[in-house]
Formats: sequence, C-alpha cells, structure tokens
Amino acid sequence: MHLNRLGYQLLELDKVDEAIDIFAANVQLFPDNANVYDSLGEAYYRKGDKEKAVESYRKALELDPEFPSALEMLRKLEE
Repeated sequence: MHLNRLGYQLLELDKVDEAIDIFAANVQLFPDNANVYDSLGEAYYRKGDKEKAVESYRKALELDPEFPSALEMLRKLEE
C-alpha cells in the first residue's frame, strides 16, 4: 500500500493527475481492495471529475458495502 501513501502525498502537492496515475496503478495491483478505489475516487473528486469519482466510490462499496468514507462521499456527490 506504499503506492497509496505516495498518491496522497501527490494530492497534498496538488499534483492531482499524477496522483490519479498512482492510484490507478494501485487499483491494477489490488483490484479486490476497496481502499484503493476509495483513494482513486478522492483524486477524481479533487480533479472535479464527478462521474469517475462516483464510479470509483461505487466500486469501493461493491467490494465493501460498509466502507465509511466511500459511503460518505457517494452521499455527498449524489445530493
């Protein structure tokens, strides 16, 4: 999960597109992990890509229906 940490560091530096690339790679490595989809969703949200953010959060919830941050963000995006 070191890639996830790197992705968040890039987000903190406002390097959103680079963070998305890292999170997308992490999704490829760990396709059954809800957290990696949640992180990708956050990056898309920060980029302003609501459609891809929702898609990522839904995938996180498909893998873990009780994933708290994905539930919260999906509610926020679907208001």
